[in-house]
Amino acid sequence: MKVAVGIAAYNEEANIGNLLSRLLEEDVDEIIVVTSGCTDRTDDIVAEFCEKCQRIKHVREAERRGKSAAVNIILREARDKDVLVMLSADNLPEKGGIRKILEHFEEKVGAVSGRPVPTNDKRKLCGFISHLLWELHFRISRRSAKLTGEFYAVRPYLVGELPENVVNDDLFVEQEVRRRGYEIVQSDVLSLMKGPESVSEFLRQRIRVHIGHLQLRKTKNYSPSTASIRIILSEAFKSVESKELPKLFAAFLLEGIARVCALLLFKLGKIPYKWRPVSSTKNIG
Repeated sequence: MKVAVGIAAYNEEANIGNLLSRLLEEDVDEIIVVTSGCTDRTDDIVAEFCEKCQRIKHVREAERRGKSAAVNIILREARDKDVLVMLSADNLPEKGGIRKILEHFEEKVGAVSGRPVPTNDKRKLCGFISHLLWELHFRISRRSAKLTGEFYAVRPYLVGELPENVVNDDLFVEQEVRRRGYEIVQSDVLSLMKGPESVSEFLRQRIRVHIGHLQLRKTKNYSPSTASIRIILSEAFKSVESKELPKLFAAFLLEGIARVCALLLFKLGKIPYKWRPVSSTKNIG
């Protein structure tokens, strides 16, 4: 298979070098990095890697227009590839992870989701919530796979151009794959990432995610499997020990606040397609 890796980056100097170094160990045809309006050293770091390796293609946007705009550039650049692997710039896939995720592509498989794992300290509240959310994401996706924007692979020819104002680009790709009659598979291929370290950052991130869910439900009549409250509650209580119940209830409270705020903002037309980054997630550690 002809394989490309796509990375949309905005101010990712803390991790982009580690990510590109890891990807150069993989047998892929092209690594497409779109940097958008960066004000740190991201552009310089990517340019240094381009000088060392011709497989890396750097597309520099002078202005940040939102992730969907950057993903559209990647989709156009990768149109001739059999598989496009999308990675968040603040992730680090396991060694050999690209090869492993490609092994899941059978005839009717249109996309494969990776398994993000937070590096946060689980003893702290936000760390506990991050680990819980991604564990629930994995458990629920084993029933009905949902793509994760942190790490997934897709047949790019199944995806048309994303709307410029779409919030959850991975959710849009997911519904496009299913609409064309292809399956989505949940893999156990790991990718390290970091969740928010403060309650305010957690709420900001989750509000944005839920606005994206509301947007796709309205425009495409599509909701991800991980949005079901009934399934979330069922899996959550299986995932924690009794001593962790107070933290679990705190997680439920914050998630409920995020959903209510998202609904209000969505009704007011506040669509964060160009969202403010969560700074504490940028250094995986």
